[in-house]
Amino acid sequence: MSERLERVAKAKDKPAAHGPDVDIGKYVLDVESHKPISCICELPEDYKKVLPNVGVNAGEEGRSGTFFQLDHSVILSKVKQDGLEIMSTTQALKTYDWLGGYWWKALPEDMDKYTALAELKQTHGYFLRSLPGSRAIFPLQACLFIGKEGIAQNVHNVIIAEENSELHIITGCTVA
Repeated sequence: MSERLERVAKAKDKPAAHGPDVDIGKYVLDVESHKPISCICELPEDYKKVLPNVGVNAGEEGRSGTFFQLDHSVILSKVKQDGLEIMSTTQALKTYDWLGGYWWKALPEDMDKYTALAELKQTHGYFLRSLPGSRAIFPLQACLFIGKEGIAQNVHNVIIAEENSELHIITGCTVA
């Protein structure tokens, strides 16, 4: 095991500096996969009714693109405007070799047990990018949704606005 991974593994039980110390052992990581959808309108009604509470538009009107993760499955990732990219961070790391240079730059992966789990047992997250010179007409929307009680989402999100670009984002996390 590399020195970095050993350091991260040691942080698996380190409580966060702020907030309550949640027993993350109560949450499961092995969950069923969900099938992709072509629009948020295909979600069950009980899921759709909580989305406005976090700014997500189920009809996707007035949005430049949508990312939707249900539990550990990325079920929707689409862009409506040129110059923007949306995908899971797992896919983005496979697509772009240079993305590793951005990885864990905002905070250390061994900061606490939550960041350690996001590094050791990542369950996607979103990669949002506006290409050089692009201007998002409408915001991108991203939602991390937990459909069943007791599920842990260990996500790592990356947002990149390239030179002379403009990007607006509405992101929300919610539960069924």
